[in-house]
Amino acid sequence: MSLDGQNVLNEYKSLIRSRAVAWDAYIRYQLVADTDVKKIKAIDKVPKEKRVGIVENDAQGYAQLVLSDQGVLRKSASGNKVDLVQYMLMWTGDLLDDVPSFANALLALPKPFELLLSLLEGAADQTIPLLSAAILTTLISTSLSSCPKISAELKDALPKFYHYLSTVTKSADQDQQDLAIKSYVALLRTPFARETFWDMKEETVAPLAKTLETAAGGTGNPGGSDRMSSLTGTAAIVQGGVPLQLLYHVLLVVWQLTFDETVAEEINAKFDLIPPITDILRNSIKEKITRVALAILTNLAFKAPQANLPPLLVTNILPYLQTLSSRFNTESDPDLTQDLATLIATLDGFQSEQTTLSSYRIEVMSGHLRWSPPHRNEGFWKKYAREIIEDKELVNQLARVLGNSADKTVLAVACNDVGVLVREVPYVRKRWVDLGVKGRVMELMGDTDPEVRYEALKAVQGFLQTAFSG
Repeated sequence: MSLDGQNVLNEYKSLIRSRAVAWDAYIRYQLVADTDVKKIKAIDKVPKEKRVGIVENDAQGYAQLVLSDQGVLRKSASGNKVDLVQYMLMWTGDLLDDVPSFANALLALPKPFELLLSLLEGAADQTIPLLSAAILTTLISTSLSSCPKISAELKDALPKFYHYLSTVTKSADQDQQDLAIKSYVALLRTPFARETFWDMKEETVAPLAKTLETAAGGTGNPGGSDRMSSLTGTAAIVQGGVPLQLLYHVLLVVWQLTFDETVAEEINAKFDLIPPITDILRNSIKEKITRVALAILTNLAFKAPQANLPPLLVTNILPYLQTLSSRFNTESDPDLTQDLATLIATLDGFQSEQTTLSSYRIEVMSGHLRWSPPHRNEGFWKKYAREIIEDKELVNQLARVLGNSADKTVLAVACNDVGVLVREVPYVRKRWVDLGVKGRVMELMGDTDPEVRYEALKAVQGFLQTAFSG
């Protein structure tokens, strides 16, 4: 893999440029008019300043040459001339890079997205969808930012383009993933784009959440960084098996989304993003990763504190943030320092408001149980066991965590808590039976993890000791 998906796209474009184009043959096949070829050659191999001037003076003519009903790209696509389609896509992309105003000329045509969207699917050559997607990214992002009213064509095109990009983010090719996610970054600059993206969250956000889990240590190199050799011999820095450039772009997408209050309120409940993002922050070796991860957490805490402060507290990120704050100052990095100060003050204030019981409740409701002090504190259970049992939501969540989690520490802690609660409040043991908890802890006595087996055995002993209660 390369360090950046853009490198791959540039390599494809360089290869296409190096090939001779059989213009005379295409003229004979009536795929290209002689006047079209003259317009194309007029800006080929000329200084950029001259090229820009020519195109700006005839922007509409060049736009029609590409995307009109009689345009070269449409004719070559209809005639299945792959090499000419490739050339025209490369050529159009170069024009958009050199002459940004050319995007407005293309957008002024009827149905400017239709042909390019059709080229995303079913192409035998992988370069055609990639080049088409690059052009669409520029056109759609320009349309989103420049038009106060969203057109019907844009409303139709954006979900279709998101759907295509979401399929690419699930591919095994991390360079292509990076290209797709960079397109997201370019598109998600307006409320409408973010709203549409979030409406398609099962397609769009779910693959990004999986990438963050991987980077946090779900697979690959757990919680750490390493180097991976690319096909070209370049060493790419990775975190948890994810190239840092790809990880950075994924985090940028999440950061953009969290400016929307609805997203900030719902995203962690839906995708459990706070634990992996805090792990990524702790293990970050690049300041830009630190910066954007911190900005996400700040947005979540500020935009939706009720939803996000409890799970943030459970991650125990506050001590790390306090340590991190000593590395920066307002003169060297005012933005990062401000985010840190805001997040530390908010979390510290929230933590100071919590009792031991409320902290325990927050942990259980988050689903991320760890061996925090209450679990093995006999005094805690003596004082609060009955109050915990009376909290039906809390008891049901503990049962769900025990039934659904695959995390061995979570299972061990949950077994411990169930065993203590059964012994402390024996008259409600039937509720545990009805919730399937007794059967689950019996099942976990055969788990592969020794700590889970031990805690499950203790819980089963609790059920046996209170067999004639409740």
